[in-house]
Amino acid sequence: MISLTSEQRASVESRENLLLTACPGSGKTRVILAKLLSLSDDVASTPQFIGCITYTNAAVDEIESRLRTYGSGTSAEKCEVATIHSFCLEFILRPYSWLMAEVPTPFKVISRELSDFESVVDSVEDELGRRPNSRTYDDYESLRIDVDGDPCGPGFVSGVVTAESARRYWEVVRHRGYLDFSMILYYSYRIVSEYPFVSEGIAARFKWLLIDEFQDTTDVQLAIFECLHTSLHTNFFMVGDQNQSIMSFAGAEVDLSDAFAHKIGADRTFSLSGNFRSGPQIVAAADTLIPTSRGMQSAGKARLIAAHVEYVRAARPIDAITDSFLPMMQKMGIELGKAAILAPWWTHLIPVARALREFDVPVFGPGARPYRRRRLIVGLAEQLGACAESDHYLGIPGVERALFRLISDITGSTRFDVFSYQGRRAALGLIYLARNAARTHIGGADWLLAISQRVGEFLAREGWLPESAKASLIASAQDMINDMIASNVDLQNLLISDMGLFANPDKALKLITLHNAKGREFDAVAMVCMNNGHIPHFAARTRAEYEEARRLFYVGMTRPKKLLVVASDQSDRRNQPCPFIAEARLS
Repeated sequence: MISLTSEQRASVESRENLLLTACPGSGKTRVILAKLLSLSDDVASTPQFIGCITYTNAAVDEIESRLRTYGSGTSAEKCEVATIHSFCLEFILRPYSWLMAEVPTPFKVISRELSDFESVVDSVEDELGRRPNSRTYDDYESLRIDVDGDPCGPGFVSGVVTAESARRYWEVVRHRGYLDFSMILYYSYRIVSEYPFVSEGIAARFKWLLIDEFQDTTDVQLAIFECLHTSLHTNFFMVGDQNQSIMSFAGAEVDLSDAFAHKIGADRTFSLSGNFRSGPQIVAAADTLIPTSRGMQSAGKARLIAAHVEYVRAARPIDAITDSFLPMMQKMGIELGKAAILAPWWTHLIPVARALREFDVPVFGPGARPYRRRRLIVGLAEQLGACAESDHYLGIPGVERALFRLISDITGSTRFDVFSYQGRRAALGLIYLARNAARTHIGGADWLLAISQRVGEFLAREGWLPESAKASLIASAQDMINDMIASNVDLQNLLISDMGLFANPDKALKLITLHNAKGREFDAVAMVCMNNGHIPHFAARTRAEYEEARRLFYVGMTRPKKLLVVASDQSDRRNQPCPFIAEARLS
């Protein structure tokens, strides 16, 4: 039985279309789980199911795990939990792709992790006479397709991607037998909108759809939901927080989600105002910046947290960390692995990571790796480094994923059998190799060279890689070592556990952008580079852009439980603190 507050229970018991406003830390995952269990009982003796669409795969795993813990076998079988892309793939695109002549048959899904992605971008840019760099790949990765079939997204609006290059990119992707994530959504929308029998069938299957992070639902996703609602079979339980709507660059707008809720007649009187995460001092500062209608309050054990909020103006971001944040953490007894540094952009975090590494502070994030992330053996070496000195096998899934990417990078093949019984045997074999090597190679650099040779031999012998790949893996390991030498890493004191830091960063200080921090929580958070021009961005011109920046600042403020440090820097005398610092009464 899941214990609920009166606010939470009221929303779970409602059987109307509902848009639930949930403040940060309000236990919305608990509410979604309780709603799933309740609704699964309603359809237990029917052929219908309950669908739950979450924002990330991590959220899917968490909800499915809790379903197995709190529910019965029947309730788990009656609930389909997926990301929007997985949902569209399973219930729309794969069964009905034959309705779209443009969709390759069969098709695979391309992502940034596959080497073919960069190959596609390279070919498109080569046709335009341009030379791609890492920012170019980011721009193509961020491409979206709107409901009219036109390109949009950050890479198109402010990057190097043009309408011509976007369409050529999608043409090459299809020609190679792939679809990217934006194409999955667009073609799914085309299918359900042009062929009503598809939407009617899906709507008949799902009595309810539960949608998490509803404020971040994009125009294409909402168009898909509207088609399902038109069939008059599916009810909607939507959970979100307009104060955390920060994804306009991805096509999510508050007005769009509001319009959908209004169109389906969703009850909007329900809200969750209790924050079970943050201490009263942190909650009060956040609620000062963006007051909520019912007033966000610390709830449960969070009410007893003696939290601390401080504004710091330092010469450089790293000074705010070393002179203020880390000493405060130490004083409050907060471990490095339970803290994070947030900044508006990755470029702000890279110099911070490098400086902290020089102080021997373990960090996880951009600039933290003392070697290039794209080196061939990096992913597998990091996963095996995390497993080498452990006494359990919890790292098997990570090794499987790394092996999948390695095989794809070397051979160009998509070996989904890595996730079968044979693949698990291979992953276990690699872990045994890593542990045996750890017994005879104390230093991290020696272990890395040894494991690169043994991995190559093992995978070639087992038929996962060709013999020619062995030399490439050894060369890749040597390149990693050369990168570390160039980064002034003390190889004599490099530990095997250092190699596993990025696979299992439990003891490292996290470095994350404000956007990527959404949905996470930490004991302590430092928000650095909080200067006007960074947030709001210097290119912001409209009131809507200003207000989204305010919500982004609010997201950062509501991540910590115990300690919040907000820092602006004075690296340039023209630098001024961002306006939200004063508006939250931090200064």
